[in-house]
Amino acid sequence: MRRWVLSKKDRKQLVKQLTELYPRLDVSLINDVEIVVEDDIKLYIVNNIPTFIDIDGMLIPHLKLLLRHGYREWLPYIVVDQGAVRPISRGADLMRPGIQEIPTEFERNSVVVIAEPSRQLPLAVHQSLYSSQEIAAMEKGRVTKKLHNLGDRFWKFAETL
Repeated sequence: MRRWVLSKKDRKQLVKQLTELYPRLDVSLINDVEIVVEDDIKLYIVNNIPTFIDIDGMLIPHLKLLLRHGYREWLPYIVVDQGAVRPISRGADLMRPGIQEIPTEFERNSVVVIAEPSRQLPLAVHQSLYSSQEIAAMEKGRVTKKLHNLGDRFWKFAETL
């Protein structure tokens, strides 16, 4: 495992990239940034919290960040019904019948948070295969692809830090 602190120049590039990807994210809190790399996992740590996973150049928010600082203000999300909670938290893709509500609008290929119904805690981070309007019009089929969920290798890796 390799771990190092990002230079000021690289931190500025990261902030710029995050602003483009997530325009409503408050980047003013990004101060101390470290990168941890092991095998094919590249994880950004900001202020000692695992924040973003680099998956093939795409920065995905880590669930530890979403659990600690919330997500509703800056990320689109989908609330699933109780029957979908267990499969989603085990790493399944989201199927249309499992959706309870889509409170935010998003485009195709957006990063979306999958939330459980009672307290809307984040269960997983997925990539949408359709826009929110297209999903609302569907009756069945796969609507998102899993990127990160509770207990996956990114979660376990963050637990070791």
